[in-house]
Amino acid sequence: MQKKDLDEWLSEWTFKNREKGRYTHSIHKYPAVFIPELADKIISMYSNEGDVVLDIFSGSGTSVLESIVNKRIGMGIELNPLAYFISRFKIKPIDVNELGENIAELYDDFKNHHEFSIKSFDNDIFWFSEITLNSISKYLSYIERFSYDSYCFFKVCLSEIIRDISFCNHNGFKMHKDKNKESTSNYDDDKLLESLSSVISRNFKYVKSYRELIDSNSDYKRIIDKSCIYNHNTTMLHENIKPNSVDLIITSPPYGDSKTTVAYGQFSRLSMQIFGMDPVGDSKITQVDNELLGGKIKGIDPFDYSTKSLTLQNIQELFISRASLCEDKKGKKRHLDRLKDILSFYTDLDLAIKNASVYLKKDKYFVLITASRVVHNTKLHTDQIISELSYGYGFKLKNIHYRDIHNKRMPSRVSATNVVGETAPTMTEESIIVFKKIK
Repeated sequence: MQKKDLDEWLSEWTFKNREKGRYTHSIHKYPAVFIPELADKIISMYSNEGDVVLDIFSGSGTSVLESIVNKRIGMGIELNPLAYFISRFKIKPIDVNELGENIAELYDDFKNHHEFSIKSFDNDIFWFSEITLNSISKYLSYIERFSYDSYCFFKVCLSEIIRDISFCNHNGFKMHKDKNKESTSNYDDDKLLESLSSVISRNFKYVKSYRELIDSNSDYKRIIDKSCIYNHNTTMLHENIKPNSVDLIITSPPYGDSKTTVAYGQFSRLSMQIFGMDPVGDSKITQVDNELLGGKIKGIDPFDYSTKSLTLQNIQELFISRASLCEDKKGKKRHLDRLKDILSFYTDLDLAIKNASVYLKKDKYFVLITASRVVHNTKLHTDQIISELSYGYGFKLKNIHYRDIHNKRMPSRVSATNVVGETAPTMTEESIIVFKKIK
C-alpha cells in the first residue's frame, strides 16, 4: 500500500460506501448495529492473526464475526437473549447442502398440508391474529425435525419478519400496537410463506458465502473451534474469560439506557416470546431492558458525587441546580429522575470498563465506539466520561477518532426531556476511543 493510500485508509472512519451482503452480517436487522467495515479496520490495526478479540457488548455479533473472518479468535458477551441467539448462528458455518434440502422439504410440508403439532404462545394473542399464530405454529412444528443448525436458520428467518406480521408498529423499536394492522395482519399459510421465502433465499446466500470462506482455509477450523459468545451480563466478570487473556477488546456499548434511548429488549420481545427464550437470571422477557446498562435506578443517589469522572460530576451539579430552581415538586422530580437514569447508565458502564481491564493483557488495546446523547437539552460527553473512568483502571488514552453516523438503525429524533411533543435530534457523530492498557 502506497503512503497516500495508507494515509487515506488511516483517516477514513465513515465508510459511506459499504459492502452489501458481506457473509452473514446482513442476516437479521438489529438496532444501532456495529458496521463490519469499522470492526474490520480496528481489528486489523490493533491485533494480529491468531489473537483473541473480545467484544463485551457483542450485540448481533458483528465484531465477533469480523474477528473470525480476519483469522482472530472471536469472543463476545451479550445479555439480550435474541441478540445472543442471532450472533451464535451468524458465526457458525453450517452444512448448506443439508440446509438446501431442508428448505425444499419445508415448502413441500406447506404445499401438501402435512400434519403439525399445535404450539401454545403465552400472552401473544394481543400482538398477533389467530390466523397468524396458527401459521407460525405450523412453521415451527415443521422445522423441529431438521438438524439443529437448520432449525436455527429457520428461526432466525422467522424472527426477521415477526414484527412485520404482528400488530406492532415496526417503524420504531418500542412496542406500540398499530390498530390499522389488526384488519390486515392475518397471515395464513400462503401469506406467511410468501413473506418468508425472500428472507430464506437471501439468508441462504449469506450462509453459503460464509461457509465457502471457512472451507477455503484450514486455519478457520481452529479459529471457529475456539470462538464463542456468552449470554452474560458484562457488568459481572465471566469465569470462562481468564484475567490477562485477551489481545484486543473492541466494543460499541449502548449510547444510553434502553428505557430512554434504544429499546433493545422491546425490539426483541416478540421473537423471544414466540421462541420461549429465557433471559439471564430471574428476569422476565418483558424486563430485558431493565437488565441492560442503566436499567435499574434503585439505590442510585443523585447527590452522591463519588464518581471518578469530573465531567459526570458537572452534569450532576447542573441537573441538581435545575431541580432546586423548580417551584413545583413534579418538575423537581423530573430532573432528579433523569439524573438517576444518567448515573445508573454510567455506573454500569464503569463496571464494564473495570471488567475489561481484567480481561485485557498489558500493552494491548481497548477500543470503544460510542456517541454523546442529549438529555434535557444537555449533551452528555460520553467520550470524555469514558476517558476519565478508564484512567482509574490502568488505561491510557491514545486517540479519539470521530466519524459521521450513516445508515444506522436509530430514530432521527428522540425525546430528550420526556415531555410529550418535545424532541431533539439524535446522535449524528460517533467517537472511536482508543486506550492502551499500561498497568
